[in-house]
Amino acid sequence: MFTRFMFTLHRVTGTLLSLLFVVWFVSGIVMMYHGFPRVTADDRMARLEPLDTADLPPVESVLRRVPDSLGHIDGLSVSRYLGQTVFEVHAGDETLRLPADSTQSLPTIDAAYLRRVATAWCDAPIAAVDTLRDLDQWIPFGRLREELPILRFRFADADHTQLYVASRTGEVLQRTTLKERIWAWLGPIPHWVYFTRLRQDADLWRRTVIWLSGIGCIMVIAGLYVGIYTTVQARRRRQKRFIPYKKRWYYWHHLTGLVFGLFTLTWAFSGMMSLADPPEWFMPQHAPSAARDTIEALTPAPQSYPVDYRELFATDNSSINGSIVQIRWTHFFGRPAYEVRLQDEKEGQTLDATTLRPLALTREQVTEAVRRLHASDAQLSTESMVDYDTYYFDRKGRLPLPVYRIRVADADHTTYYINPANGQLRDYSNHRRAGFWMYKGLHSLRFPFLIDHPALWTVVMWVLLLGGTAVSVSGFVLGLRYIGRLFRRKRRGKRKTDSL
Repeated sequence: MFTRFMFTLHRVTGTLLSLLFVVWFVSGIVMMYHGFPRVTADDRMARLEPLDTADLPPVESVLRRVPDSLGHIDGLSVSRYLGQTVFEVHAGDETLRLPADSTQSLPTIDAAYLRRVATAWCDAPIAAVDTLRDLDQWIPFGRLREELPILRFRFADADHTQLYVASRTGEVLQRTTLKERIWAWLGPIPHWVYFTRLRQDADLWRRTVIWLSGIGCIMVIAGLYVGIYTTVQARRRRQKRFIPYKKRWYYWHHLTGLVFGLFTLTWAFSGMMSLADPPEWFMPQHAPSAARDTIEALTPAPQSYPVDYRELFATDNSSINGSIVQIRWTHFFGRPAYEVRLQDEKEGQTLDATTLRPLALTREQVTEAVRRLHASDAQLSTESMVDYDTYYFDRKGRLPLPVYRIRVADADHTTYYINPANGQLRDYSNHRRAGFWMYKGLHSLRFPFLIDHPALWTVVMWVLLLGGTAVSVSGFVLGLRYIGRLFRRKRRGKRKTDSL
């Protein structure tokens, strides 16, 4: 009875989901090289203009213009865009923009200004402007509804560039080229089920992906049971054939399912876990990370920084080699610093606000900072890490090295990674590690022996994805034949009924 149920379960779920799995595997291959187009922080930074000390007032005069109702200031930055220098003051979820020149006002967001924004992002002539009153495929996120209407600028360039700009704020929301749009349709859109009507409802989209992946896991588990059962039964009957099927599609589905079925299961499961957290009963979290709250509580007032930010423009400052386009007031556990972005440089640099020299945190400083997050008697182990490890890794090498790795002997086995050059902190607990393995570890094969050999990782991914594609294609063909048999049986039954 149970075996018959598993056969039926696999046949029905496979018929329903095999095409979806074909799409997921093929699009997964594409996503190794192409993602969904997005406007990045580097894209925005590239449009900023060099700051000029003549436009920069004392920070105290800027903060006096901030209303008391805004609350505690936890972020401040200054940059120049489209000919105007502007300070951005952050307080929780609120952001206040103030012109550096108190006699000026922020620009009026009209058609002329929006065209200036568009031309700053593409040199080609504007071919057409569309007013969107609903989200489309390239801005499918529900949170962007509040930005409607949105202008879509289409440019007369070889790349067929399209730029999406919020009509109320002038913020650039998206930029795509024809090549990016084509690859997105072949990769991330079907892989992530990024279809506009579904994706704009974040909760519905999340539940849909989780349920599809969960049912897919059931389908694969039933298939593995069927495959192993039929193979064992064939061997018991002393058949010489390892594969008990002679028909071509059954043969290949059985063979590829036995070889790649387990990997198909792990990818379906990890796809589900990309939108779900590990359950507490499986990996409890004893103490939620207090890093963010502690860091925000220690945020120093911008006017209390030891050296005025305008000293960054001094000609004798050898730490700055280029034109400054943005300055951010930042800190490391209360230690004030300036984060400076230079023109034509993707990476910013963080300078100690006391000396205006590059920040260089010591082992003692990072250890003492982490100790503030835990009991005073907590045992800490600090080491300098010059190579990536399993949890601090970027296949494209974008994460900086060296970093300090601080292990804490607490119930969650918390580990911190702190960059001495800018104070950026990442933390991992057992709960987060479980989530890592359930999603990234299984989905992207983040195993140490593959991490250290990128070429091998690429080959393994290609082989497994092609194997999963073969399982799914053969399953899809068998599903179509199963549906065909059902229709033929129904027609035969109808003819018998009509003949009576």
